Amino acid sequence: MLVPVDLADDEGIVQQALHIAGRLQCQLHLFYHVPSAHGEGAAGRLKAMIRERHPFLTDPSISLEVNTEPAFPERQIIDYTKRHGIDLILLVRKKKPGHPLFQHPVGADVDRLVDKALCPVLSVFEQPSFSSLKKIVLPVGDHIPMRQLVFATYLGRTVNSTIHLVAPGSSHNHGFAVEARDNLHKCYRLLRENTSLSIECQASPEEDPEDAAWDYAKKIKADLILTSPGKASMHDGFWTRLRNIFLKRPASHSLSNTFSIPVMTISNRN
Repeated sequence: MLVPVDLADDEGIVQQALHIAGRLQCQLHLFYHVPSAHGEGAAGRLKAMIRERHPFLTDPSISLEVNTEPAFPERQIIDYTKRHGIDLILLVRKKKPGHPLFQHPVGADVDRLVDKALCPVLSVFEQPSFSSLKKIVLPVGDHIPMRQLVFATYLGRTVNSTIHLVAPGSSHNHGFAVEARDNLHKCYRLLRENTSLSIECQASPEEDPEDAAWDYAKKIKADLILTSPGKASMHDGFWTRLRNIFLKRPASHSLSNTFSIPVMTISNRN
């Protein structure tokens, strides 16, 4: 698991990363982006300072990377995931829009990171209700979300979760609504026949699968939403809103921004 970290504000992020790595039983890679560091040996000196600040980082099972290049950090993040076979990127966010590394206009583009990453991206706040993960919501639309089902199965078995499958119950496009309900039943059968997980199905009055997931997750106080790249995974904030206007993207109003529910974004390429 790779965790991008802001050097000026790393205490809570590192602690949350350790907690989640323990819950998901995975190796931890911390990625510090410090473009202001210059000179030969700057990265080495920063590593020594970080380990002095956090003595537990001397644990050989925890990898520490310091990036001092001024280029957009998501490029280095994606390159690191490829070189080290990373299975998950964790973005730990404060109780304010966006992630520290992604708030400046010349910083990283978190939507581009989500879209181009070859592994899932999990976005959580610094202190989410991530200790239980009892309720996982998975939206279903015009296709069967196989990658999301795979990760839902893994998480469900690891932490004994209930998988809540949600699909729009109606739509102006009658064919889409019928297909979504059919896929909902197929997903249910796949999980029921191949796992012993607890599964619930819900047809929502919302017409969009992501809106249906948001509405249902709010009602049941879900612990996690599994989704695909799109408006459910977008991160709010001034620069994101400005970029969305310029690129004519839909506005971001995901539960990860509004209701503090962790969101795991899984591309079909993952």
